[in-house]
Amino acid sequence: MAPSKRRGRSKGSTRSSSRDRRWLPAVWIVGAAILVVAVLWWLGRGGGGGLRGADQDLEAQLRELAVRHGVTGEQLDVDRSISKRDGVFVRSWKLVFPSSAAREEFLAEAAILDDRGDLQVGEPTSLTGRSTGLRIDHGIEAFELELAVDRPRRAMSRPTTIRVPTPTPPTPTPLPSPPPDARGRMAILLDDAGQQDTLIEAAGDLPDEVGIAVLPFLPYSVETAVALGEDGHEIWLHLPMEAVGDSDPGPGALRVDMSDDELRDAVHLAINNIPNLVGVNNHMGSRATADLRMMTWVMQELAAMDLSFLDSRTTADTVAEVAARAQGVPTGRRHVFLDNERSPSAIRAQLDEAVYRARMEGEIIAIGHLNEVTISVLKTELPKLSERRVTLVRPTALLH
Repeated sequence: MAPSKRRGRSKGSTRSSSRDRRWLPAVWIVGAAILVVAVLWWLGRGGGGGLRGADQDLEAQLRELAVRHGVTGEQLDVDRSISKRDGVFVRSWKLVFPSSAAREEFLAEAAILDDRGDLQVGEPTSLTGRSTGLRIDHGIEAFELELAVDRPRRAMSRPTTIRVPTPTPPTPTPLPSPPPDARGRMAILLDDAGQQDTLIEAAGDLPDEVGIAVLPFLPYSVETAVALGEDGHEIWLHLPMEAVGDSDPGPGALRVDMSDDELRDAVHLAINNIPNLVGVNNHMGSRATADLRMMTWVMQELAAMDLSFLDSRTTADTVAEVAARAQGVPTGRRHVFLDNERSPSAIRAQLDEAVYRARMEGEIIAIGHLNEVTISVLKTELPKLSERRVTLVRPTALLH
């Protein structure tokens, strides 16, 4: 009897187990569906601190913080651009604050966000237009904030018309007049002779007191010196000397790189080329006359030959007079150039300057050039010097 009961129970248990196994798949499916729905609902509500929920929370915090410090309406410009950089989605916002103080308070409160472990608040940076930049990083998303301050435009008033007075031409300061009985002496030396023979006769018609400076080694150098010397004019050697720059002084020029012997030879050759000499003046020489070594050698040669030196003063740095006096050579300087501008009116104006200075200073030396215009003006004006209380003298008369 007992064995038969056990068999009966085994058959019943087997049938019950089979029915339970048939329901298991359905239970598992229903359970999984419920779990999925629960997870989705949980994530959608921002549960578990997920990235999306945290970003929405950060955005809300930033909006709230901005509004609390006066940034509302159009002053809160969110998501002006969204870009992806190095795997991070960067959202650009611009906040315009009502005052600098409000912006500073916003920055102070924004810095506290850095206490959240999932956020990184950068240091404020200066942007163009006096704006401040601030970046807040949160995982794969970041906010770049441009923090500006509202600067209301001032109402533009209509500009006041300002009348600009018509400028009055400046009145030149009058020069002091020489005393009525003041007299002076003037010497004139005409340079650059010897280049042509057509002016020899016209120059011979000038007063004997006018000196003539002849360039050496030119086709008419000797002829000019002889003819005008016989007419009673003082003959001077217009000695070429090195100038500053690339200007060519002409044949026989003295140069600062010459040795002492070369300088002596050059001076002797030039002097021997021009007969009837009473002295030497420099042709060009803005570099040479500023060289004390060179001028000392020249003056030593002139002293040995009993010749004078007249400094044309082609540079303010000249030491020619100093060297001449040191060697005992009679010397003087040019005070007025007559014909840098070669027109009759300009030459007359310079001659008036020479007359004025002669009366004011007692004596002056004027230098011009042997050309048709200068000769013509001098022929007309020199006879009037006496009535203008100026005496025309030879150049050597004013050397010391």
